[in-house]
Amino acid sequence: MIRTTLDNSTRDELQRLRRTERSPVVRDRVEMVGLSDAGWSAPKIAQHLGYNPQTVRDLLRAFLARGTAALYPSRRGPAPDTERFEQVANALRPLLERPRTWSSGQLSRALAEAGIELGPRQVRRYLRRMGAKYRRTAQTLKHKQDPARAARAARVVDNLEARAAAGQLKLYYLDECGFSPTLPVGSSWTLPGRRKLVEYEAPQGRRVNVLAAYRPHGPTPRLDVFTAERTWRGHDFLAFLRALPWAPVPRVVVLDNGPLHTSGLARAARPELAREGIYLYYLPSYSPEFNRIEGVFRQVKYQGLPQRSYTRRLELREAVERSFWEYGRDLRPKTRKQLCPAA
Repeated sequence: MIRTTLDNSTRDELQRLRRTERSPVVRDRVEMVGLSDAGWSAPKIAQHLGYNPQTVRDLLRAFLARGTAALYPSRRGPAPDTERFEQVANALRPLLERPRTWSSGQLSRALAEAGIELGPRQVRRYLRRMGAKYRRTAQTLKHKQDPARAARAARVVDNLEARAAAGQLKLYYLDECGFSPTLPVGSSWTLPGRRKLVEYEAPQGRRVNVLAAYRPHGPTPRLDVFTAERTWRGHDFLAFLRALPWAPVPRVVVLDNGPLHTSGLARAARPELAREGIYLYYLPSYSPEFNRIEGVFRQVKYQGLPQRSYTRRLELREAVERSFWEYGRDLRPKTRKQLCPAA
């Protein structure tokens, strides 16, 4: 009969493992050793814990030979081949850096051309081990930017934001955005094996256009929005600028070089706007990342409109206005009553 006899230090270590170890397998093995030390036979321990007697005997022999290290399950299979991993990872990194999309099957074929034979499933395992993710692509215009002008715009916008935070001016970000009856494809939680289907509606002149100005800085952030079921004109743009709340400090509007913003009517009105305390700062071409209103449009278009298709333009316009209103509402400072609602 196999029996273990423990010294006091080993018993103390087993008691500590019994209290702290989370693995059920390790806790059962600790119990087997403890019961054997108490005089129990292997068949009796197996019956008590629901194991095969031979399993208990093997554990007790391993404990006598290797001590507490035998309590932990050994890693199955061969040791990781780090050299092979580095070989595959070094071949995958330059492929993933290319300006194109990849599926695991396409990567498998590209690796085969480099002399590395891996199936798509094996490629996915290496990609996960590298920390790579299968994500949606994102569009960019940076390849069309003038680097010097973009760097200067970054400095100017940073300076304007610092002055706005100090209360020296009111800083607005302005742009337009259109909403079609069927909105862009988004993401949603669904039940297993299901997929959300959005009923497509052709635009057919049913777009709703939005002209918005976002003021993120100051004690009271603000979002001003005009909506229309037609194309914006120059007089709409000027009326929107003049409708921005009056302030005792200059109102600076950051905007792009779109046709509406640079029309002859807008250029002619700039001196008069300046006399009214409204100054326009035009961003360089292809620089949407400097205009904070783009993030607002993205949030409203992809998350703020849970219904993704509309059959009537009026329904679409009401939904767009409601989504912008909710976004602007969430910008307002919370009152004490909102922060501490009554029980």
